[in-house]
Amino acid sequence: VIHSGDFKIDHTPVDGEFFDLQRVAELGAQGVTCLISDSTNAEIPGITPSEMTVGPNLERIFAGAPGRVIVTTFASSVHRVNLILRAADKLDKVVGVVGRSMLNVIAHARSLGYIKCRDDLFQPLEKLRHYPKNRILILTTGSQGEPLSALTRMSYGSFRQVTIEAGDTVVFSANPIPGNTIPVVRTIDRLIAMGAHVVYGKDKGIHVSGHGAQEEQKTLLALTRPKFFFPAHGELRMLMQHAKMAEAMGVPKENIVIAENGDVVEVSDKAIQIVDKVPSGVELVDTSREGVVSGDVLRDRQQLAGDGFLTIALSVGLDGKLTTTPDLQTPGVVTSIPRAELLADVTRTIESALSNAWSEFARRVDGGLEVDWVGIRGQIERDLQRMLRQKIQSRPGLVLLLQTPTPRAKAVAEEEATPAAGKRKRTAALSR
Repeated sequence: VIHSGDFKIDHTPVDGEFFDLQRVAELGAQGVTCLISDSTNAEIPGITPSEMTVGPNLERIFAGAPGRVIVTTFASSVHRVNLILRAADKLDKVVGVVGRSMLNVIAHARSLGYIKCRDDLFQPLEKLRHYPKNRILILTTGSQGEPLSALTRMSYGSFRQVTIEAGDTVVFSANPIPGNTIPVVRTIDRLIAMGAHVVYGKDKGIHVSGHGAQEEQKTLLALTRPKFFFPAHGELRMLMQHAKMAEAMGVPKENIVIAENGDVVEVSDKAIQIVDKVPSGVELVDTSREGVVSGDVLRDRQQLAGDGFLTIALSVGLDGKLTTTPDLQTPGVVTSIPRAELLADVTRTIESALSNAWSEFARRVDGGLEVDWVGIRGQIERDLQRMLRQKIQSRPGLVLLLQTPTPRAKAVAEEEATPAAGKRKRTAALSR
């Protein structure tokens, strides 16, 4: 079984480490039962440009910047970070690194020999102010508009160590991944509003994908000649396109499986199939660290953030009437209606619901009263929801706290109603 991981076939790699096509072909000749392959760029024809094509464009932008250069990219992209550091060194700039993940990656990459540069290229942020602004380059996290990333905080003016100034050039050496476009665009807008010149976009030549396009995916399929194929790492449309590509290259359709997150895929010499499913997906952990927030709790929080909640506590007697004025709480409900007026409307609606429904849900059985309180509650809730939609034009969550009397057994009630019996009970109590 071969798992490609994220791959592309780069014939001019930054680190000089070439994709070993010969070794892959040898494995294919030995026989590959299953190929699990990166599908990210399955919709893109041709090949992915080399990482080396980015270097000259970054160098040109850095050289033309009149003031500080602030660059953001994926911290995990060691080759891109290497190109940025090479350009900074060539242009006699000093580099300040911001963001824990960026600091960690650079430290580990240098210790392993993937990044080679002189020690004094890096300077602590507090010392950068001693250098001319056109010699300063700040390498930071935040290329995807992450809320807590350094660059996003800079764009809000809340990052104490670096303040965006007019004359700064901010370079986005990364494209937004699906789902991140809006936060990235908003970060760019805030940076521009602060006076920075922002360089971004596919037409600037400052980013290339780290994933192989269709021709590279075909090359891997051709060299491995797998019996079974499992497209992975991509949206469903990408997986489907990759599966079609494999089928066109000779893999039988029944030997291809498209799995969703959580699917358990079983591979043997004879078959590939989905055999089980395990829990997967995004889970919210409460700040109290008591555990994962359940779906019900999350829906309640979303309701509170949207139309709010309306909580009503009421008490109903066995005569089908309110025993007191209901208590009303309206957390998160937005309305211009005065509280007293809303409470009066709620009270009238409840009284009307009780009056109309009491005969249906309350009846005499063997001399006692039997009340369907569930039915009463349901009728009150329906009438209240109808009134609220008309009155405040929204749909707040409704929490109804209904206090009901507990009917006593007929014999007990009759006994307590007898004066003699009551006297005997009091005497017995005193003797005890």
